[in-house]
Amino acid sequence: MQRLVAFILALGLAAALFAAWLLRDAPLTPALAHGLLRADALSAFFALVTTALALAEIGQGREKSPLRLLGVVGLLVAAYLSGHMAVTAALFALAGFLRIIGRHPSEALPMILPIICLSLGLASMGLRADEWRYAEPGAGAGLNSGAFVLLLLAVLLAGGFLALTDGQSAGPARQIDPIFGPALLYPLLRLDSLGPWNLGWLAATLLIGGAVALWSAWWAATCASGDAAAWLQRYLIGMALAGIGLGSGAGLALAAFALLTMPLISLGMGVAVHHARPWPLWAISAATPLSAPFVAAWVGVAAATAGHVPVLAMILWAAALLTAVPVARLATGRNKQPWWPQDWRLLVAAGLSLALGGGAPLALTLLVAPMASQLAGGLSPMGEIALWPWAGLIALDAARQPVASLPTFAMAGIMIVLAALAWVGARLLARRKRRDEG
Repeated sequence: MQRLVAFILALGLAAALFAAWLLRDAPLTPALAHGLLRADALSAFFALVTTALALAEIGQGREKSPLRLLGVVGLLVAAYLSGHMAVTAALFALAGFLRIIGRHPSEALPMILPIICLSLGLASMGLRADEWRYAEPGAGAGLNSGAFVLLLLAVLLAGGFLALTDGQSAGPARQIDPIFGPALLYPLLRLDSLGPWNLGWLAATLLIGGAVALWSAWWAATCASGDAAAWLQRYLIGMALAGIGLGSGAGLALAAFALLTMPLISLGMGVAVHHARPWPLWAISAATPLSAPFVAAWVGVAAATAGHVPVLAMILWAAALLTAVPVARLATGRNKQPWWPQDWRLLVAAGLSLALGGGAPLALTLLVAPMASQLAGGLSPMGEIALWPWAGLIALDAARQPVASLPTFAMAGIMIVLAALAWVGARLLARRKRRDEG
């Protein structure tokens, strides 16, 4: 059954990529659906990420009910394709309740609370504007601080960010669901379809995202190896929130690359924790040049620099360094085992990470640029990530002046310092652990 579901999800992944290519120029808005159906680049992107996250869950072998997982993915994709806010809320609620069937009440709570917040937030906008179809001109009148707070709270609750207080993931509102947590970023990003955010909303999202990214990275560097994957997922959600808070094309690129990296981190770390020396794991480390986490970290620093927020740039740089530590700790295990053969799932995660890092310009062209173009009404001109003439990326500020560049084939040597620092940090932690045990 798992193989059948994995095959269907793989077909869904291909369909999402095709939809992203099909919708790159303009949204699909069938008149016969009366606005109930609306597919655009943001819809296709989240369908791609959600399907990839589900495939990562199947790949780890942790999913006990593959058919239920397939149903959850189907409902979430339907929510992304809905142009009606009430229908979107209902589909998210159905997906959430399907996800928690058979779970202990304490495990169900982190899913129920976000659903309530999401439903109240979307209802608040629809009732205030008297327009539930977000693509209609009058829908922007429903934007209000109450709805924004509720949608942001839904993301924080689904991510289990209460665990940041003490680093303990056990207990209600402390666990992150690897499928539902990232999915709740969609309603928050969808607000850009209604109009620009005020400075208070942007500042709040940026500050919370930066704090979440740094604090989650710290716990990832200091926790047990088996818990690192969940903290790295929280770190990536924090990066995405910081990107949303920048409110620019560059910030949207940061959110996109963070979400694209999440399935690779989930699969690689979930599999590697059961291996003695999983050396391919280096390919999903932010310390490895041209890996997906490295590119996501670079986009974050570049976006913050382009938006003239140097503090956020320093925070994201420090967080990237910290997240390299748990990966290095797993990849340099003390148990001596043959370097080959390796688990095929590790090789897939490593290969896709390098492919996404090296193919960042293609991802920018196919996935990020169409989203930025179609959400332009809700984005500020404070920075963007564009293609570098010779197959790299460049960050531009509001004055269209270059502030950072990532030549995809020439940047590798510059990041040796980060790799060296990560290696030293991993060795120091391992030495301290041996000293404490002795």
